[in-house]
Amino acid sequence: MYHLAVCDDVEQDLADAVAVAASLLKERGVAYELQRFRTPAALSAARERGAAWDLILLDIMMDGQDGIELAEALREAGDETDLVFITSSPEYALAGYRSYPVSYLLKPLTREKLGPVLERCLERRQKLPSLVLDALEGGKITVPQGDIRYIEVFRRELVVHCGDRSLSCAGPLSAALDTLPAEGFYRCHRSFVVHLAYVSGIQKYRFLLRGGGEVPIAMRHYQEAQERWLAYLK
Repeated sequence: MYHLAVCDDVEQDLADAVAVAASLLKERGVAYELQRFRTPAALSAARERGAAWDLILLDIMMDGQDGIELAEALREAGDETDLVFITSSPEYALAGYRSYPVSYLLKPLTREKLGPVLERCLERRQKLPSLVLDALEGGKITVPQGDIRYIEVFRRELVVHCGDRSLSCAGPLSAALDTLPAEGFYRCHRSFVVHLAYVSGIQKYRFLLRGGGEVPIAMRHYQEAQERWLAYLK
């Protein structure tokens, strides 16, 4: 499932961007879920509630907080979602690139403009490694790394918590951790591994997660946990 968000305060431009993106994804046979937002605040609120996307199409010039401010806030929070700016004001391109967007497209958004950019995003997503685990009933379960919020050992099962589901698997937590990138995943407790991209804050002795929820931190790991999260943000 490919998750896409489109944010534009002009209703017609928003509708056009949604239609173009949906048409291109259908043409490529990609299952997708698309959310539309009229303000950066609405998108930001959805992100705080735990929403996650593979790509955000973001207008730069909007009332209130502009798209660049939102993009910079996402990056400062450790969000690595692909960003594509869409706007009618090319003079803002330099400022926009501080947020490392995939591309900068001028309105009106067309299939010819978005098509090659979307193709690059889809190809890059396909190359991202996944976590492959043993299913309890036999066989394998493949979980994209970007979907993982945290992993825990519960009773004798390994439970992978994603944004919209939890998967029960077999095997030790250490084996799963060994296949995940050390800079993004941290074992903060003997029974928990947290994906630092989903952490919104830290308290004694727990990580707070975007969208609600928390992951415990072992007392002896608390100082290290703070350092690891700050290093990830930087």
